[in-house]
Amino acid sequence: MKCISWLFLLCVSFSSFGFLQHSLYDYDIKHWNTSAGLSSNAVRAVTQDAQGFIWIGTLDGLNRFDGQSFELFSKEDFPHLASNSITRLTTDSKGYMWIGTRAGLSRFDTHNLTFELFPITSEITAIVETSDAGIWVSADKLYRIDNDVITVIDSITTKLTHLELVDNDIWAVDSDAILKISLDAKVERYLLPQELINTPIYDLDKKSARLNIATELGLYVLDPVTGSIDKRALPDNHTSAVYLFLFDRSGNKWISTHRKLFYQYGTQEWQQISVDEFPGSPWFSQLYEDKENNIWLASFSDGVFRVAKSAIQRVIPYKDDPIIRNLAISPANNLLVSGQSYVGELTASGDYRHLFTTDQLGGGAINDVYWPKPSHIWFATDKGLQEYSYERKSLELVFSSLKYTNIRLIQPSTQGGVWIGGATGLYHVKDNELTPFELNNKLESKQITALFAVGNSLLLGTMRGLYQYENDVLTRLGGDSALYHSYIIALNVLPDGTLLVSTLDDGLFIQSIDKSWHQVKLSHGLPHGPVLSMVYNEQTGYIWLSTPKGIFRFKASDLASISSKSIEFEDVLAPYNNQLGTVPGRCCNGASHAKVALWQNNYWYPTLKGLVVAPSELLLHTKNVESLVIKKVSGEINYAVKNEQKRVVLELNDRDIKIEFTALEFVNPDALQFRYKLEGFDEKWQEVGNKQQAIYTHLRAGNFVFYVQAKMQHQPWSSAHTESIEIFVPKRFDETIMHSVLITVLVLLGLYALIWLIRRNTVSQQYQLEQLVRQRTQELENSNLLLNELNEQLTLLTHKDTLTGLRNRRFLFEQLPKDIEHFQRNRESMQNQGKCLALIHLDVDNFKQINDKFGNSAGDSCIQQVAAVLIRETRGSDYVVRFDGEQFLLVLRDIQINLVEQFSNRLNELVSGTSFSLPDGHRLRLTCSLGYSIYPLKLLGGQLINWEISLQLAEIALFHVKQSGKNGVATIEFDEQVDAFEFEDSLHVEAQVERLLLAGLARFEFKHYSL
Repeated sequence: MKCISWLFLLCVSFSSFGFLQHSLYDYDIKHWNTSAGLSSNAVRAVTQDAQGFIWIGTLDGLNRFDGQSFELFSKEDFPHLASNSITRLTTDSKGYMWIGTRAGLSRFDTHNLTFELFPITSEITAIVETSDAGIWVSADKLYRIDNDVITVIDSITTKLTHLELVDNDIWAVDSDAILKISLDAKVERYLLPQELINTPIYDLDKKSARLNIATELGLYVLDPVTGSIDKRALPDNHTSAVYLFLFDRSGNKWISTHRKLFYQYGTQEWQQISVDEFPGSPWFSQLYEDKENNIWLASFSDGVFRVAKSAIQRVIPYKDDPIIRNLAISPANNLLVSGQSYVGELTASGDYRHLFTTDQLGGGAINDVYWPKPSHIWFATDKGLQEYSYERKSLELVFSSLKYTNIRLIQPSTQGGVWIGGATGLYHVKDNELTPFELNNKLESKQITALFAVGNSLLLGTMRGLYQYENDVLTRLGGDSALYHSYIIALNVLPDGTLLVSTLDDGLFIQSIDKSWHQVKLSHGLPHGPVLSMVYNEQTGYIWLSTPKGIFRFKASDLASISSKSIEFEDVLAPYNNQLGTVPGRCCNGASHAKVALWQNNYWYPTLKGLVVAPSELLLHTKNVESLVIKKVSGEINYAVKNEQKRVVLELNDRDIKIEFTALEFVNPDALQFRYKLEGFDEKWQEVGNKQQAIYTHLRAGNFVFYVQAKMQHQPWSSAHTESIEIFVPKRFDETIMHSVLITVLVLLGLYALIWLIRRNTVSQQYQLEQLVRQRTQELENSNLLLNELNEQLTLLTHKDTLTGLRNRRFLFEQLPKDIEHFQRNRESMQNQGKCLALIHLDVDNFKQINDKFGNSAGDSCIQQVAAVLIRETRGSDYVVRFDGEQFLLVLRDIQINLVEQFSNRLNELVSGTSFSLPDGHRLRLTCSLGYSIYPLKLLGGQLINWEISLQLAEIALFHVKQSGKNGVATIEFDEQVDAFEFEDSLHVEAQVERLLLAGLARFEFKHYSL
């Protein structure tokens, strides 16, 4: 059944009354394909089982998905699966999953993970369940299955290509007719017109008196009363192939066609989305709504998409210009919106009222807004201060002396009048008289960037520092910190007097009520870069901050302990949130004070694509984990944990086990947090973040109970969901009392026999023993010499590093050319997918000091532990090479280009955040330096450059990190005009890079971490 009640998100055309309409930007979309572990990008079917797992049928197997990882079920492991090529999936009312494949039909018990093969051996084209719990299957014939009894519908003699259940009747398609089949197998035939005979028919749907027919030739409609089948135009008045009809639970209509998806929400006009407006092809094989109303879109060639309602909305008030510069709330409680080309108002009822175009301002951009009286608006622009009159609907310059002056902001004075700040300093307006600030000449920079009036004091932010004006005295703040010369962006003063100062390059400065300063930078946890706006919500106690890449917030109460612990920031809109129709994380580009407005209990932010709207009382990660599953216990063999199973008995010698668990979360899986405890082994809970496995070694015999808990981030563990399973480890014979007694008796008998032999053969045996010892000693020495020679030869031939078990340089220089050759063969496909081959050169910082201080064995242990971290964080398709001493090289194959930097930074953080154990019991922290490069380089003709150049560029980037203070990540970015022929001479790459750096055609992208 086609239940897609949330799929109004895909519409791309909407009216000017933006925020009362459903918008595609209000929904988050996530995409999975083979790079995420899906067995194939060709997805044909989606369903959900009783536990909540999502099952995805592809042309290369059946995949179980928990929101984080895919688990493949294939015919190789499960012989009763008819084929790996899945065509249909249906979950019936009893909880069984019916699997149609190109080679027949299987039924799957999702509780016990067992398949049952049915004797239908041709391709399955359709499966439906009727109201009487009968399963109808279309293959070479039409079958009905009742209580495992298969009946062939003899009244159907042709092969059917589609089945659709409508009002207890089954509508079907054969080569020349539409069939209506009742549950008692009575058939009515409606002959197809001549042009549709033997033409592919993809879908049927009947939600009214007519039957809609999706065909390769377009949209057709069958009138069952007259039997006529007529062709109809699509909503855009064109004709093209139609693949799918969708009628959701609310009665909304969808039509999937060639390169377009049409949609009608309620009584609105038809809307459409094309291949240029969706991250993939809008030609879908199935759309499925799960129990939590997430929508799953199965693509024929792009994997699977999940669409979920976001807490964040986007509003485009004026559809012809989505770029918004600033906003403000009018005295009439309307939202004034200044776009790149227009100024207008949104009313509380959702109407948009146009005021004027920015061309009428003379081309100047609007930076700030102020109402001197309800009927007039002042606009701070690049070309002076201009006033708009609602009555006259006209604009005029307020002060001729400020004509062509860049006015940045307008701020009411607590002493009366208005402060105006701009490129030439600060001005005060009172009774329509403009007076320059008497202390403008004492400002190092007259570029006023921020103002905040509190009490009798005025805070002035400039391009060169922060000032306080109080009692006719101007004081420069932050004299002993980087704030002294910083570019000030935004200011805010909390009710308790705490001062927040945002800067362009130096992070966030906080002055506590005791007047002490604290600096919070990216290295201290400040997310996303420069803070553009700061607003305090007294009701919730949150301070909201916006940046060009997103929105985040923190509790104002955290500032009380800022000297002892870091602030815990919560992402509201993170840089990697992918909302439909927008670039991930693009946000909040407003000017001056007009960067945020609290209107209708929502925070409104200007962006390059409309307004971002966030509820002021937004609750993040409050959803409790509903489904926690212990999937498997594995040791020498796998112990499948079936549904409701509470006990696992290990094999006799199985003492090293791994327990895998998961929580079903498809909207925000990254917020999941797990902890576990093996009662009888662990003394306390082991918190493991979002890791989903527990490993135990050398278990003793006995009964254990494994507990696992899951919760969402920022929730207390008291609200966590708990699951448990008993694990029984049986005793081996060597752990019994009988074994101990037997060993004691054997030892005593052996001692007695040994003494008897010694007494009897003392002289003779001594001589023979000496001879034998000399002979064996010589043989052993010869064998050892030969063995050493063989080991040396083997070491030269092997591809494995003996200390870490990693690949060595020999392997790298043999394998990497093969990887490059494979990439070149698939270059067009890889580049279309945005993929590359990444080389990451990692060097452990100050490693010699470890050997000098703790000894070589400690250094070897650290190298092994670093290697373990690298192996754990890489995918199965990647490989790690011990390049030299404490240096490693990671080769990431087929990775998205935009993920290389993120992976490198995360790798640096993982090494820095890991505590390494030494053989003597000491623990220490290490840092590392990373340089990375990609193949092919993003140059003109970059694919012509050999991989040795990419490797050398990674080494140069690593050298730059080491020279810049270590503990960082760097790469070399080239200007787009740099040609590949710049690197023809591979012997002088460093000199060529140096020349490009000096010419400004290359630069180091460097991120430094400090402990």
